[in-house]
Amino acid sequence: MIQRLKAWLSVFQNPDNWVSPKTVFSIDLRSLALMRIMLATLLLVDLVLRSRQMSFFYTDAGVLPRSKWIEVNNKWYLSLHAASGELWWQILLFVVAGIIAIGLLVGYRTRLMTILSWLLLASLLNRNEMVLQGGDILMVVMCFWGIFLPLGAKWSIDAALQPENRRNPNQRRFQPDQAQLYFSVATIAVIFQVLFLYFFTALLKTGAPWRFPFEAAHYTLQIQHFATPIANWFKQFSPLLPIGAAYVIFVEYVGPILVLLPFKWPLTRIIGLLMLASLHVAFMLLLHIGLFPLIDFMSLTVLIPSAVWIFLARRREKSRASSITMYYDEDCGFCLKMCLILREFLLPDSVKILRAQEYDDIYAIMERENSWVISDGAGNNYIHWSAMAFLFTQSWLLKPIGWLMKFPPLMWVGNRIYSWVAINRGTMGTITARVLPYRALKLKPSFFGQVVAAYFLVVIVVFNISTLKGMRWFRPDVIDYSARTFRIDQKWSMFAPKPLTLSLFPQIEGRLRSGELVNLYGLTETNADWEAPEYMYPLYDGYRARKYYDRLRSYKNHAVRNAFGHYQCSTWNRKASEKSKQLGILTLHYVTLKTNLENEPKERNRKMTWQHWCYPEFKPK
Repeated sequence: MIQRLKAWLSVFQNPDNWVSPKTVFSIDLRSLALMRIMLATLLLVDLVLRSRQMSFFYTDAGVLPRSKWIEVNNKWYLSLHAASGELWWQILLFVVAGIIAIGLLVGYRTRLMTILSWLLLASLLNRNEMVLQGGDILMVVMCFWGIFLPLGAKWSIDAALQPENRRNPNQRRFQPDQAQLYFSVATIAVIFQVLFLYFFTALLKTGAPWRFPFEAAHYTLQIQHFATPIANWFKQFSPLLPIGAAYVIFVEYVGPILVLLPFKWPLTRIIGLLMLASLHVAFMLLLHIGLFPLIDFMSLTVLIPSAVWIFLARRREKSRASSITMYYDEDCGFCLKMCLILREFLLPDSVKILRAQEYDDIYAIMERENSWVISDGAGNNYIHWSAMAFLFTQSWLLKPIGWLMKFPPLMWVGNRIYSWVAINRGTMGTITARVLPYRALKLKPSFFGQVVAAYFLVVIVVFNISTLKGMRWFRPDVIDYSARTFRIDQKWSMFAPKPLTLSLFPQIEGRLRSGELVNLYGLTETNADWEAPEYMYPLYDGYRARKYYDRLRSYKNHAVRNAFGHYQCSTWNRKASEKSKQLGILTLHYVTLKTNLENEPKERNRKMTWQHWCYPEFKPK
């Protein structure tokens, strides 16, 4: 047991203790591949979540029609989503973005898919800034830097269909038990980008709650429309809250230093990475902040050192999956491509892909069954759809799909599909020759790409410095315009300079022509004395709605509140059965509950934020 532990630790120890700056700022290709997969998955999840309120947030029939969007939008924020205010246009763009994200997920024409994902995400973010949070900015920024990185060098269709794999499918471009490092200006930029999130948010936390006696965690967990039920339970351990606040500040300063420290590599990198990740585990458990923690996990993957992948590769090489052999028909180009792709995603690189014609016993099975043959190395052969299901069970991540594929009804359907494909191999070969051609993957960064990445590295450094108090002068106009046009402008001010000291919820009261009062926001009551529950997050329809109503209260430009009032009027009056039932006036109130440190009842305040009249005759004289 001790020997195994020593062997395990040896993977994460460098005998020279020190590594070069180039190693520190290099990224393993497997880390880049994991980032790509997580980024694409989050893009898909984000699209699904946003689609629930597509009309509400992104059309002219919603709360920010283009006529008002122009008034509040920065002129450098370009949006294809604002080309039309119709719902069908948004549906089309959402569907296209989803298809592109799937292409990015599987690594098909990866660089093109990355560029298109960045363009559509930036466009979507620019269409309604009222619903954005830090995670959205981080995701579009990581999309941008991904353009300059070889995200498709591993675990992708692009990696599987390298021209050399056509000639010799069993040669290894990379040894799995060795570092697979990529270094360029872009790797330096993206590593700094990830660490800026922590370092600059620490610098921006200048409020007293982030200093001794560290009251920030107490204030944060008291924000009732943010806090989760776990946070409400955790508040009883009040002695731990100052420790938690101090830990946050400590990690935000020290974590980036450990990540960049070349001494005791890669242990220092791993320790710093785990410290940073621990923050997001806590945030995910304690706060309703949407996809933000998951997006942060995605960005942290670029920091995973090669030692971690070497350790996992050595374990996998010892697994039963490494003894699998895939046999294909040498006359079927489509068959070879499918074997290459399946090996890339499901199996160790050491798995052999062989021509069935060179093995009499295997070729006899292939001819008799009109099927490929998969051998597990233990004397068992698999054919048809059962071979496909078997391969999926060899991937720890996709194993549940393999189990599902073995379900008898699905097995029956799968065999029918396989038979059809086998009969039409010629047609499939013609199609894949055009759609899935062999294409060389370039790993050497281009000079032009290096220059562009260097410029934008300067842009994000200057922009982040300029967000510090009193440093706006440090940002020249050309930097500001560049950052905003390419949507890499950023300010990491989460709970900075101090946590919010209020809990709040909206009340929207309407008065009909008949004088009847109605409630226009069904998640709360309009009664001034109505008491909200302790757990207030359900008073909002999701975290984007919470962000919207929070900004609706504080936004300086009245155009957004005017647009909200118009939306409420048109929505109600479109359904009014008679004139007396038409909405005449609506009043938007916010109830705030002020946090205190003495565990006293919170001070309650109700304030009218906006009053809107639906018809000119209701305008105050």
